[in-house]
Amino acid sequence: MSFEWTLFGLRLLATALLVTFLGAALFIIWKDLQRAAEPPAPAAMPHLRVLAAADDPSLAVGDLLPLQPVTKLGRDPQNTVVLHDAAASAEHACVRRHNGRWRLEDLGSRNGTLLNDLPLTKPATLAGGDVIGIGGLRFQFQTESSKPHDS
Repeated sequence: MSFEWTLFGLRLLATALLVTFLGAALFIIWKDLQRAAEPPAPAAMPHLRVLAAADDPSLAVGDLLPLQPVTKLGRDPQNTVVLHDAAASAEHACVRRHNGRWRLEDLGSRNGTLLNDLPLTKPATLAGGDVIGIGGLRFQFQTESSKPHDS
C-alpha cells in the first residue's frame, strides 16, 4: 500500500510541474503578444526637417519628413518625397540606410545636390544636423540624438 501512495504522490508532483510549466509558457507568450501589439515609437526613425521651402507649396519650414530605409527625393510622383522645385530633377537624390548608417547619394541630377553647402560628388554618410540642398530647398538630417530639445 505504501508503494501505491508513493506512486500516486509522484504522479501528482509530475502533474503539478507540468501545469506550472504550461502556465509559465502561456504567460510568457501572452506578454510577448502584448509587447508586439504596442505601436513603435513614432520618432524612432531619423527624418528630414524642412529648413527652406522656396516656392514649394507642398512643404513648409519646420515640416518633418520621416525617412524610409530607401527615401528618394525628386519631382517624379513615384518618389518617396515629391519636390515641387524647378531646379529638382525627376529623380534627384536618395537617402538610404546602409550597414547601419544613413547615406546621401545624388542620382545624376542636372543641378546637383549639396551637403552642408558643398556639392555632393559621391555618396556620403550623413551625420545628425547635416543640411541637404536641392535647388531652393534645404533639409536638415535629424536623428534622435541630433534633435533640438525643448526648453
